[in-house]
Amino acid sequence: MELSIVIPSKDRPELLATCLSAVRASLGAAGRSAQIVVVDDGSTPPIVCEDPEVQVVRGRGEGPSRARNRGIAAATGDVIAFTDDDAIVSATWVSALCESLEADPGAVGVRGPVVSPAYDPLYEHSVEDADGGRFLTCNVAYRRSDLVAIGGFDPAFRYAHEDVDAGLRMSERGPVRFAAEMVVTHPGRSFSPEEYDRRAAFMLDDWLAFRRHPELLGDRGAVSTAPLRITARRWASMLKGGDSSVRTPRRLVRWARLAAGQTGRMAWRTARDRRGHLGRPVEPRSGLRLSGLRIAYVGPVPSRQSGGAPGVEAAILSHLAERGCSIDCYVPTSDHFTSPDDIAEVPGIRVVEGRSSFQFGRWYSCNPLAKMVSFQAFQAMSRRRLASVLAAEHAMDPYDVIYQCSSIESFGIPGPKTDRPPLVIHPSVHAAGELRWLRNEANLARRCGSPLKAAAVRAWMKARSIRQRRDIAHVDEVLAISASFGDLLVQDYGVARDRVTVVPNAIDTAYFTPGPPGGSEPATILVLGRVVVRKGVEDIVALTHRMRDLEGRVRFVMIGDGSLWSDYRPLLEGLAPGMAEVISQQGRDEVRDRIRGARLLIQASRYEPFGLTVGEALACGVPTIVTEAVGAGEGVSAEASTMVRVGDLDALEAAVRAELARGPLTTERQDVCRSEALRLYSPGVVGEQALAALTEAVRVGRRSA
Repeated sequence: MELSIVIPSKDRPELLATCLSAVRASLGAAGRSAQIVVVDDGSTPPIVCEDPEVQVVRGRGEGPSRARNRGIAAATGDVIAFTDDDAIVSATWVSALCESLEADPGAVGVRGPVVSPAYDPLYEHSVEDADGGRFLTCNVAYRRSDLVAIGGFDPAFRYAHEDVDAGLRMSERGPVRFAAEMVVTHPGRSFSPEEYDRRAAFMLDDWLAFRRHPELLGDRGAVSTAPLRITARRWASMLKGGDSSVRTPRRLVRWARLAAGQTGRMAWRTARDRRGHLGRPVEPRSGLRLSGLRIAYVGPVPSRQSGGAPGVEAAILSHLAERGCSIDCYVPTSDHFTSPDDIAEVPGIRVVEGRSSFQFGRWYSCNPLAKMVSFQAFQAMSRRRLASVLAAEHAMDPYDVIYQCSSIESFGIPGPKTDRPPLVIHPSVHAAGELRWLRNEANLARRCGSPLKAAAVRAWMKARSIRQRRDIAHVDEVLAISASFGDLLVQDYGVARDRVTVVPNAIDTAYFTPGPPGGSEPATILVLGRVVVRKGVEDIVALTHRMRDLEGRVRFVMIGDGSLWSDYRPLLEGLAPGMAEVISQQGRDEVRDRIRGARLLIQASRYEPFGLTVGEALACGVPTIVTEAVGAGEGVSAEASTMVRVGDLDALEAAVRAELARGPLTTERQDVCRSEALRLYSPGVVGEQALAALTEAVRVGRRSA
């Protein structure tokens, strides 16, 4: 049995030297050799060990759980034993742990007693564990294979309890034996009152430990006040007497200072922090995934089975997880949201839900305008609650970056004055762009609905644009889904151009694939998307009249519905008779089949930061005609897509007629169109661009910090 011994240490060279001497003596007494790994968790100056048998691994001062995980990553033995730099192992320590595990191949680990010489708890700190029930990491050993299987020590525990958590989870895999001869001595160490005050922060780990392992709580009281109750009882018992009784005025003053300092700070933290920390994820997280970024995602529920923004975000996040990133998704959910179970199945992705009580058909959502406003208000409230949870999780297990998708408003983000990681946003639209076209098309809006509703929507978009301009000023990096959209963000919100990086939307190219070449008769010209403001609906209506000479040979198929805030469907009554078919809604599979059977897709928008349907059509081998405002048309070869000026009906008509004149689609033409989608918008390509942008934001953020 090969043995590795891991010892984390920080700024205690004398204690470390004593510990190493005891470890060497125990190895000699057992007649065994071992790999000794010292994890330097940010010592100043760095630890230097002249013993060639001791391997020093550098950490970054990230706390005991991460330090030990670095030791696990460096360890090569079948068994990894742990002790601390302020502990002294006995001469029988190595032989006892090895003999116990060799005698019981089914055991996943072994622990021993931790003893302490007499110490004064008012002036010294120490730990004791007669039966090993606390799984203290100054005296425990585990089989490497089992320890790796549970992900090592959970880095969510920043200060304490990573040891008992790992021990309990290891016990679910098999027995962790107790070896009475595997003794470790933990001498008392003096402390100042200020040092003891800081130990009040340990209660943050208490909350997580009690929620994950309720058997540790010991009473039926609320988890939120449990750390404070336990601490108060301990100080009260000390006052009552016994070996540590408060016997003199000096000791009474010391007791009062320590008790008041610790319980006072804990009471303050309970009042301030309990909401966020009691919402933290309970599920264990692997501490051994050290290769990639740790990302907090904020946005809608990603879904690999959905279209639109949820599908885009799921594709990007899945690729990031494949590249070794660990991702926590902070998402608002309710009965009307897509379930987050789909994305939670991806290894490396964990979902943190913020449940909302929003319901359609209630007094606050009984008409289209009320639905729009109340839905976004409920979303904002859910995201604010999630922001406190994100801040609590970051405080305990720091994120490298926050990645916010879809929106610009920072309701789900800790404030700019807090200790947060770099913030990168990847928005789909911006309110200033929507507002511009609501104003430009005021006459069309009056033809399609109530002037009062149109005015209310403009006022709402104006308020959102003001909020977005304020929030985007505190963003570290903006990922624009097209170059034209990036230009609009610079123009409308004053974003510095050097903070804008183009990362387009990802298309599920495994789902959107070409159908049989040739197409149907009459040739289908597909128009996909909502029938709302700025989509160029009036131009499509006019185009059907211009092309009536092709009636019977060409048919426009328009698939889409209005929205809560804009509905241009009345304009469709002006479509040329016999030239068009209007379909209000279809499922994702039906839309894909429609695209596969189309001869051409048109996107005539006046404002379109991307245009997913363009990428989906190209992935299905269907050529497209787009306006200059459509972001998805940027960089696409002229063989696959034609670009015309916004509102130029003559150019639009000419492009459609030229495309139809080429005859039915061939396999070669489909391949050209699909190759453009793969080159520009496949999940692998876009995922790598997103990873590069996030990595750069982290690098720059750390440098500026």
